[in-house]
Amino acid sequence: MPSTNGHGLESETERVALYLRVSSEEQRERQTIQTQREFLSEYARVMELKVVDTYSDDGVLGTMPLQERPQGKRLLEDAEAGKFDTVLVYKLDRIGRTLLVIVEAHDKLAEFGVGLRSPHEAIDTSTPHGRFAFQTLASVAELERENIRTRTRDGLHRAFRAGKYMGVVPYGYVANKDARLEIVSEEAEVVREIFGRIADGASLYAVAKELNEKHIPPPGRRYGSGKRRWQNKWAPTTIRNIVHQRAYSGVHEVTLGGSERVERPVPAIIDPLFQEQAKATLAEGKRRNYQREGNRKYLLAGLVKCAICGYGCSGHATTSKGKRRSYYTCITNFRARVPQGGPRGAPTSGPSGLKRRSGETFGGFWRILAKCSTAYALRWRATMG
Repeated sequence: MPSTNGHGLESETERVALYLRVSSEEQRERQTIQTQREFLSEYARVMELKVVDTYSDDGVLGTMPLQERPQGKRLLEDAEAGKFDTVLVYKLDRIGRTLLVIVEAHDKLAEFGVGLRSPHEAIDTSTPHGRFAFQTLASVAELERENIRTRTRDGLHRAFRAGKYMGVVPYGYVANKDARLEIVSEEAEVVREIFGRIADGASLYAVAKELNEKHIPPPGRRYGSGKRRWQNKWAPTTIRNIVHQRAYSGVHEVTLGGSERVERPVPAIIDPLFQEQAKATLAEGKRRNYQREGNRKYLLAGLVKCAICGYGCSGHATTSKGKRRSYYTCITNFRARVPQGGPRGAPTSGPSGLKRRSGETFGGFWRILAKCSTAYALRWRATMG
């Protein structure tokens, strides 16, 4: 068959490349790749085409751009090198499952003077009618993909509402053959130990450290009834997530579609009241961490402004050579308290330094001090209601 893409003379046999793709293990088991290979090879033989090479992407999603696929990338490189005139595909959705991916692949091949042909759908982009049909079928392929995604999502939502568990299984549980959660006794004991330590006032860091020292495997991930893939070590954030996981007290919550919340009963590992106690103790411990040791009150905190950057100053204390020294410093020295991109590096000062710098960094400290009693009284009155 003569070439229609400008490579060589009309008397030359058209050179073609076969592109094959499947996206899932299920398709692989049905030997879809082999079906594509046999169909396209027979088509090339009947049409007297010369098959230059075969490019097979096995287990690659159709939403991935052609140039990001292992064999798709090689296909484009060989197309640029002029090794073939046309790419044959079993169906257009083998190139891609979205209009954008399909059109982008077509345009890249067209840049190299290579056509795209789908014998199963009578598509040949080397002709005007073929290009029109190509664009129509590409839109249909994307529509089908959206329909599949919608049906899959609706099916998952129905399964969630029916009490079945999908996705990552919480530590302490495993999903049975009916996709419902069952307690794993060994992991459940660790969960109870975590809640007990937190309820007793232990910090997240302390609990994580204890579990690591005992060489207890950390949660990691488990899907369904499969084996749990362990993570490297226990972390404070892992402990916090466990304390706040409602499934442990018998109610698993799932958010569907960004707004709808579905609650399903699951076997409880701890009592709901005990979980609330642990959460309250954890919150109280967090508040205590922000309280300062000792009885010193920094009355000027927030009232003194740094003349260099304009941010407020906060009170701090340090111990050196057995003596405790209190001082004020601009909050820009603590990056967590400053918006990203804010200033940094303003100086610190004790009381004597504040006096010397009253006209410099702290802009009228003693004038503020004169008004401090009034401001503090107002602050105390607001606190007392």
